[in-house]
Amino acid sequence: MNKVVVFGTGIQAKLIHYLLTNDSDYEVVAFTVESKYITSLTFLDLPVIPFEEMTGKYPPSECKMFLALGAQNRNELRERVFINIKDKGYEMINYISSKAQTWPDLVVGENVFILQATSIEPFVGIGNNVVLIGSQIGQHVKIEDNCFISTATIGSDVYVGKNVFMGINAMVNPYVRIGMKSIIGPGSIITKDVEPYEVYTAHPSIKSDVDSRKLRIM
Repeated sequence: MNKVVVFGTGIQAKLIHYLLTNDSDYEVVAFTVESKYITSLTFLDLPVIPFEEMTGKYPPSECKMFLALGAQNRNELRERVFINIKDKGYEMINYISSKAQTWPDLVVGENVFILQATSIEPFVGIGNNVVLIGSQIGQHVKIEDNCFISTATIGSDVYVGKNVFMGINAMVNPYVRIGMKSIIGPGSIITKDVEPYEVYTAHPSIKSDVDSRKLRIM
């Protein structure tokens, strides 16, 4: 059973449609969102089905699903929709890019998205509904459900709790524990344990008053 319905009609849904079409054996046959969010009856020339009507039009016996949403509100929206999809009886697929580096012992849940340029060392476990984009994951790392990790570097033997967000170029030292629903902002360097719900940010670049035309570039 290779037919898939994608939940979402935004840029994440557009991306997963492209990736499944060009880098998997799955066929995307439709999209779905909750009826109050439908603005068009088609997306990428495929039908958009009210989620409330999914089991009647694309039942779990005929297709699987993939949830393609961002990290809004500490990933709580993705968590809620994932639960709703599972409550309807659907099996959810994973997408692991053929251009990602993984080992045979990698353990993953459902609705896991691992994009190209991601490198995962041995003895890693990844929960349900996790997004990994271009990240480096060290050995013996455990990532719990509903995390969204974008272009981060995670050292060995790190524990990442549920619903954690890590932004671009975040770095986590080995042996650190990251508490649930914490936010590790872009460029942050984490050297010690992070408590649940904590937020870490790096200093942004400061605009200089110098005109670039007056600089001599060596």
